[in-house]
Amino acid sequence: MTRWDKIFIGSIMVFSIIGIFFVKGITVNSQNLYLVIEVDGKPYKKISLDEAFPKQVIEIKTAHGHNKVEIEGLRVRIVEADCQDQLCVKMGWLHKANQTSICLPNRVSIKLVANTSEVDIISY
Repeated sequence: MTRWDKIFIGSIMVFSIIGIFFVKGITVNSQNLYLVIEVDGKPYKKISLDEAFPKQVIEIKTAHGHNKVEIEGLRVRIVEADCQDQLCVKMGWLHKANQTSICLPNRVSIKLVANTSEVDIISY
């Protein structure tokens, strides 16, 4: 193996590593994230999120019960619900596009939506 072969292989490795970071940087898009709250299948609120979003709690009162939704930066969760099973509260923080938390007894759902869709491993 000559000196030029080693330089060629080394430069290919360097450009490959730079390419990995470049592709990762352009595929992660957290700037266009929205919170969509639906009550009884109908839109209730749509909130644009960013990293500087202040901590906020939204109370949702319906004929079926009440929920509290907490927003902090680019993440959101249902903090409190008066339903019996509390599965929506146990779901925890949502922080990626297309994640959903649903409180079926109260008919409330929250979903994070992005302008661009993320392709997962199952998509063809």
